[in-house]
Amino acid sequence: MLSIGADPPDVLVLAARTETVDPPTITAAVRSRWQLPILIGASPADEELAGKALTAGASAVIARPYDINAIAPFAISNGGHSIAAPTIYVAGPIHVDPRRYEARVRDRDVLLTQRELELLVFLIQRRGSVASSDEISRAVWGSPTDTNTVAVHVKRLREKLGNDREHGEFIRTIRGAGYRLAPSIYT
Repeated sequence: MLSIGADPPDVLVLAARTETVDPPTITAAVRSRWQLPILIGASPADEELAGKALTAGASAVIARPYDINAIAPFAISNGGHSIAAPTIYVAGPIHVDPRRYEARVRDRDVLLTQRELELLVFLIQRRGSVASSDEISRAVWGSPTDTNTVAVHVKRLREKLGNDREHGEFIRTIRGAGYRLAPSIYT
């Protein structure tokens, strides 16, 4: 049985397969109260269950057996208390609060995975400058990744952010160079 007290943990790691309550239900219950990172430990056979947990609000899926190096970035702490993220990042109608794992476009909540949130913050920090796939993968994943990984995450993030009547598509592809947020967001 899962029991969380008044102080949430720095990170919650769930197995994709549990005996009594499924991870999507646990994720939704925890997410209704706190915005802490929720990681789903999954093997390749658990892909469907892990996907449902992500839809319910999990932050990321990590491979089993667990590797502390995959968990540590989500659980960085200072004396048992999570380090506060800088501030709320704003780019035009986009507002991101990394500490609470929340993103909004105008008055609409946008549910993002941990990587999508990190990608969006990175692009906002670039203030409209072009970021190559290599720069993005190093900043978001910590090491070079397959360029398709970045493209897939950018595509999903675009879909979730949607188009804006004033700015059009928020994330622009600059052929042969990389990605950037729409320059009109920063004017």
